[in-house]
Amino acid sequence: MKNPTILFVLTVICAFFTTLFSNIFLQGIGMGWVKDMSAPMRKEEVKIDTASLKNLSVSVKSVAKKLSPSVVSIIVSKDVQTYKTDPFGFFYEPSGTVRQKVGGGTGFFVSKDGLVLTNKHVVSDPTASYAIISASGEEFTGKVLAFDPTTDLAIVQTYDVDGKKLTDREPVSLVASSTSLEVGDFLIAIGNALAEFKNTVTFGVVSALGRTIEAGDMGSHSTELLTGLIQTDAAINPGNSGGPLVNLDGQVIGINTAIASNANGLGFAIPLSSKEVQYLIDSVTKNGAIKRAFVGVKTVSLTPEIAKSMNMEISSGDLVVTAPDAVIPKSPAEKAGVESGDIITEAAWTPLSEGVTLRDIIKDKIPWDEITLKVWKKKTGKTEVIKLILEER
Repeated sequence: MKNPTILFVLTVICAFFTTLFSNIFLQGIGMGWVKDMSAPMRKEEVKIDTASLKNLSVSVKSVAKKLSPSVVSIIVSKDVQTYKTDPFGFFYEPSGTVRQKVGGGTGFFVSKDGLVLTNKHVVSDPTASYAIISASGEEFTGKVLAFDPTTDLAIVQTYDVDGKKLTDREPVSLVASSTSLEVGDFLIAIGNALAEFKNTVTFGVVSALGRTIEAGDMGSHSTELLTGLIQTDAAINPGNSGGPLVNLDGQVIGINTAIASNANGLGFAIPLSSKEVQYLIDSVTKNGAIKRAFVGVKTVSLTPEIAKSMNMEISSGDLVVTAPDAVIPKSPAEKAGVESGDIITEAAWTPLSEGVTLRDIIKDKIPWDEITLKVWKKKTGKTEVIKLILEER
């Protein structure tokens, strides 16, 4: 049997040293000598540049405030058939027509005398009437002057209640060239969302460039191939068609045209430039119609699959189709020596591909502009550099 006195002394000594070392350990944590492993891990602090965010917010507000007076809502009205019936619903026959709102879109002033640029599909119904509503609520009458034969654009003249052209409108500022746009650039869209919420402002980025879509018009059930489009995630809804797409400098860089109905954040706009819009205005003023520059050649975009099937070494560009009317007689293309089977690989020093076609290049040109083409000639198998003068369609 062990001596109880010795056991008591050993117990006291163990307790003393346990308490001593516990105190030293806790003091070490407090003084930073020992790391407290039980403390939760601290997340790395994330610094937010609030000044930059505030500057961005100020820019968006400034652009919206500047552009809104130049953006208009377009209200589409037409005669709608009404019917009458007896109390029991046995008879149902036409009773007349009533003028009522059937849709709407957006537009924006491009001249002081009230010329409005919008989408062709917004004002394409010849039986409808078009009311122009300003941001401040003023109501005017709109008369369609011309449709663009090559893309979804139209020019509308605005008149006051006395039937006179406006003289005091503030036209939008347009970018000098749409080629300066890059993926990731911030953008602002303004429009008559759902044909109900006028001058709605949304914000997003350039998601992609050079998109090609087949856009359908639910009203006429027609479709149109649109190329070279800007894709954006700025919220665009029915009714936004014809509204401006604007950069943070307050310059219009495109006109909102279509949305992907089965997706979110997929809106498309036709690129614009000050030169192109001024040509539209001048063409309508001079000719009463929009006349476009043309090359006079029918092409298809060459893909690697098409090139392989035709045993071609060149796999991108615009292939001049093999058909009797592929090159229009006396057109700029014929005068420059372009023939069926040739491949246009560059236009205006821009390589052509599935996303960038000859049509995209000349869309920003006007009649009598000179452009340079690189053409692979089928007859010789060699590439030639040729120049041609665009003519008026």
